[in-house]
This record gives sequence, structure tokens and C-alpha cells, in this order.
Amino acid sequence: MMKRAYRNLQKVANFSKMSGQDSYIRRVIAISDIHVDYRDNLEIVESWSKEKYGKDALILAGDVTDLTSLLETTLKRLARVFAEVFFVPGNHDLWLRRPEFANSIEKFHEILKMCERNGIHTKPGKLSLSAKDHIWIVPLYSWYATPEEDANDATYITPQVPENIEKNRQMWMDNFACKWPDLVETRSKYFANLNDEMLKPSLPFDGPVISFSHFLPRTDLILSSKEEEDAIKKERERLNLEDTTAPKRQGGVAGFNFSRYAGAKCLETQIRSFKSTVHVHGHQHRNRDRTIDGVRYVSHCLGYGHEREKGLLWGLHELDNGPRQVWPLVNNF
Repeated sequence: MMKRAYRNLQKVANFSKMSGQDSYIRRVIAISDIHVDYRDNLEIVESWSKEKYGKDALILAGDVTDLTSLLETTLKRLARVFAEVFFVPGNHDLWLRRPEFANSIEKFHEILKMCERNGIHTKPGKLSLSAKDHIWIVPLYSWYATPEEDANDATYITPQVPENIEKNRQMWMDNFACKWPDLVETRSKYFANLNDEMLKPSLPFDGPVISFSHFLPRTDLILSSKEEEDAIKKERERLNLEDTTAPKRQGGVAGFNFSRYAGAKCLETQIRSFKSTVHVHGHQHRNRDRTIDGVRYVSHCLGYGHEREKGLLWGLHELDNGPRQVWPLVNNF
């Protein structure tokens, strides 16, 4: 059996690469799913400048690349551009398409070590916005729960017509690109237990909290709200697309049920346990901004070029395909 590995987790951070008043963070901004394996995405990320973002803290909510060398190069560059960078790996980051690691858990912990070497934060840290104001950034490691693994933890939506489970399995790359050791719990609970251990030294948080994960913490974030559908319509109108209505299907292929692989409800339990004010997530390649029971949930994905061309990722154009501000709070609609 695989024992839980906590020894590679970083110490709690209260930090800045600057000093005095220059150490104050101007904004906390967020983005996910930058997928720099694609040339157009890499060019976008390389266009982000220190002149524009040098006083901002970046939340990067997973899915950079499965190439370890490119992941490190990208994180190093972001560390030079932004005042601070917080990161959690996504599912693409844990793919094993080269014989570097025995399994995806080993790769996960090696990525944490890489982040520590390069000044990328993967554990809670307190940022100062002024002499009196500060904010906590809390990364949450995560994986999704499928309905077969844990029906209570899964963010699964039962389809109106029976689905082909094997067809869904064949269409999801994680089922072939990831490799898992024997675990004493489900994959989602393995990462949730890492979070519990990581959070202990810093609880309770003495200020507002922005948490973030790659995967979704709630089922109701999978489908668009009316405001989000209107934002997609506006973006499709801007692109002069013939059909401006927001597509109803979350997945890109008919018959694929994305909710099988969307997230884990144990994340929501953790978010509520330490009273997060804002939670950032990625993974679904659809942007979200809504408040549910006092927590604001934001997803701001760069996604793929063909998704941007179809107007599915509202909010990017106004920011020159850059990160979105999540603190201080602003109205994104």
C-alpha cells in the first residue's frame, strides 16, 4: 500500500521578494489551464510582462503541461514576471507520457519539490496589501472522484438518457496517461488528506482567505448560470459568430459526460471549514463567476485556441488573454 507522503510539503509562508512598502501586493489575479504545449498559448504566456504584473500575486490553478522541463521553464518565467506565484498541479501536469516517474503520485511530489526550488508557492501563504491589510492564499491539492469510486464525493450529474460508461472511459485521456500506485483511499481523498495535514500549522487563518484548486468543488459549478450564458453570448457576438447562443453541452464530444471527471465534494468541505471568501478553480475550460452561500467561485481559463475562437471563454479578450483580478473583489459582469 502507498503511505501518505507529507515530507515534501513546504513550510507555511509569509513572504515577499521585495521589502518595505514595495513589498505590498497590489492585486491577486488568477488563471488556469494555460496549456503551454500549444504554441499560441505559449506565446500568450510569454507576452505577460513584469511591467504590467510585477506588483501582482498570481494564482495558477493547474494544467500547464505534462512536459516536466517545459513546466519548470514556464514556472521560472512566471516567477520573474509576478511578485508571487501560487500553483497546484492539474490532471495534465500529472500525465506520464515519458518514462520519468513510476506513477502520477511520484510525479506530483516531484513537482512540489521543483516549485520549492524555484520560489513557486504550493502551500498557504500570507500576503500584505498594506501596513494593515493582508490576505491568505490557500492552495488545495485535488483529484476528481468518479461515481464508481465514490458516489458521495463525485460531482456527477446523471444524464437524462443512459450513458455508455466504457465509451466515456475511452474518451478521457487521464485513463491512459496517468498511472496510480495502490492507495489506502480514493484518489480524491488522498489529496484531501494531504490538504488536511498541510493546513494544520496555519489554522485558524487571521484574515480573508482565497483558496484554489484545479478541480471543481461543487456539482452546480459544472453548468452555466444565466449570467455566464449571457457573457458567452456577448463574447460570441463580439466574434461575429453566426450562432451566439451558449452551447448546452459541457464536453466537446457528443455522448461524453464531463461531470464524471469534474471534481470532488470533499474540496467544498475543506473550503467551508476554513471560511474561504473566494475560491478559484480551473479544469472545465468554461469561465465562472458566481457567489454561493457567501463564497465567490471564479474560474478563468485560458483554454485552447479553438475554444477562444468559438467564444466559449468569456472575459479573456478584455484582459488581453491575461489573468483576472480576484482580490480586491470586483464585479466581473
